[in-house]
Amino acid sequence: MNRTPTIRQLQIIVALAEYKNISRVAEVLHIAQPSVSIQLKNLREIYDITLYHVNGRSVELTEAGNAVVNTAREMLLSLEKLQIELDNFKGIKSGVLKLAVVSTTKYFMPTLLGQFCKRYPLIDVQLSIGNRAEILKRFIQNKDDFYVFSQCPESEDVIATPFMENLLVVVAPANHELIQEMPISLNRLSNYPFLSREKGSGTRRCIEDFCKGHNLTLKIKMTIGSNEAIKHSVAADLGFSILSNHTLDYMEDNSLVRLDVEHFPIKSKWYIVRTKKRQQTLLGELFHQYLQDDGLSILQKTTKM
Repeated sequence: MNRTPTIRQLQIIVALAEYKNISRVAEVLHIAQPSVSIQLKNLREIYDITLYHVNGRSVELTEAGNAVVNTAREMLLSLEKLQIELDNFKGIKSGVLKLAVVSTTKYFMPTLLGQFCKRYPLIDVQLSIGNRAEILKRFIQNKDDFYVFSQCPESEDVIATPFMENLLVVVAPANHELIQEMPISLNRLSNYPFLSREKGSGTRRCIEDFCKGHNLTLKIKMTIGSNEAIKHSVAADLGFSILSNHTLDYMEDNSLVRLDVEHFPIKSKWYIVRTKKRQQTLLGELFHQYLQDDGLSILQKTTKM
């Protein structure tokens, strides 16, 4: 038997480490499940050691399996770097841009990507969306060319550039009694039920930092895992919330209002982020420059900013 694993086997073991489920690996890699099992069996036979254990539907890697995964990631990344260098030699403006963004950016990132892809029609984009904790995990694993955060990762490997403001505003149902009392003192908010994003959310983290800095305690009534669900809950008069202004920029909805509250909006910025460990590509440089030069003006033409 060939003692060298194939590229496909390396991809499968890396995916297994992430998804911990053989069916999910088959789905993500678009391979038949029996083929995944066969490739994993062949990989185990190459090294003659157990790489994982199956516990019900879940898979747990052994120490040997984790060692294989770490090297597999390095090998796959080296192949990506080779393709990057070859593309740069050719000076082509094509290829795949891997982008991972926090969930709130879904309100404006499709617009930015749409214009970028029109400008460079040979470019494909792989877009991953999640909360801050999920995208931070991808950053640590060096999976993508760029990441978009409103709060940068706390790492020495970060290269971050701000490209747009991110303002957090107080959102309430259109018939809320506080509308008649604007501007509103900050302490009044503590008297009303608050709808919060989930742990791991960058918005939640920013709000928690703000509350600590202003000695404010919010009455959390519900914890909700998406901005859209929060907006519907606010409209149903279940409480008020604090959301990025971007979540309201793209809607024509009279059921919600922004409240004029002391010390609001909470001001932060959106950052385009990459890790120092990942070589910058010609394609990446094009996208980075595009955000810096044209991103804000493009959004201003399509929103109520």
